[in-house]
Amino acid sequence: MAVMAHLPDHWVVRELTERDYGIDLLVEIFAPGLKDANGKDAFAATGSVFHIQIKGTEGALESVRAGTINYCIDKKSLSYVEKFSIPFFLFRVSVADPQKIYFLWIQRYIKDVMDRETPMWREDKEDSITVRIPSENKLPDGINKIEGIAFRPKYLEELAEFSEIYGDIGDRIEAIRSGTHDVNEDVISDLKNRAYRARRLNVLLTRNECCINRQSVDELIQYIIGLDTPAGRGTQPPEEHNFEMLAQSMTGMDMVENFVLENDALSAY
Repeated sequence: MAVMAHLPDHWVVRELTERDYGIDLLVEIFAPGLKDANGKDAFAATGSVFHIQIKGTEGALESVRAGTINYCIDKKSLSYVEKFSIPFFLFRVSVADPQKIYFLWIQRYIKDVMDRETPMWREDKEDSITVRIPSENKLPDGINKIEGIAFRPKYLEELAEFSEIYGDIGDRIEAIRSGTHDVNEDVISDLKNRAYRARRLNVLLTRNECCINRQSVDELIQYIIGLDTPAGRGTQPPEEHNFEMLAQSMTGMDMVENFVLENDALSAY
């Protein structure tokens, strides 16, 4: 299959037998960087998956004047896909030229384009609707974009947890430094345990744009340990601005993301 040949070898691709809605493949992302007992390369499960709906054509895939690859898709498929948090991609493939494969993140396209341009599309009588695939969404160049989208549900889950954890840690550190919160062994232990939990948010700590990583959390833990001394309470928490920026980054996330991408003539979908 042409699509599978363009995906990384260490991604696990499963064909689906239930195709009432045209969902053909389930892809699970594995990450390189490990070694097995024999010293050979091994790959770690990431928990990130996505679906692919493949739509082929006998003819060549050509962009229209607007520079997009257009495709008329069944609205029932779109209504089904948007119910899921797992990313669904439409892959457009030419049988005549199988090296040309274009893709579209369907849920984000519905949100950013269809719901803005034709918000009543679900109620319209037409059975199908034309979607416009950006011509830059092409394999294999777009693999990193697909991978980033596939990680997004887990990233958002971890970001929500981090926001709650750091909101608590930050408030208590501020209160301790101002002398309005007790500081003792139990308090320090609880703050450390909260920070240790944040340290395990692997997707968030490796993919955020706020320069917060596992080392940043380790430095925060060391700072927490020192809060039981006047000298420790007299210093600023490490990377305080970056931690706060990450904790608050859920707000307006899509808007900022779209603004940055549009400046580079790219799309989120």
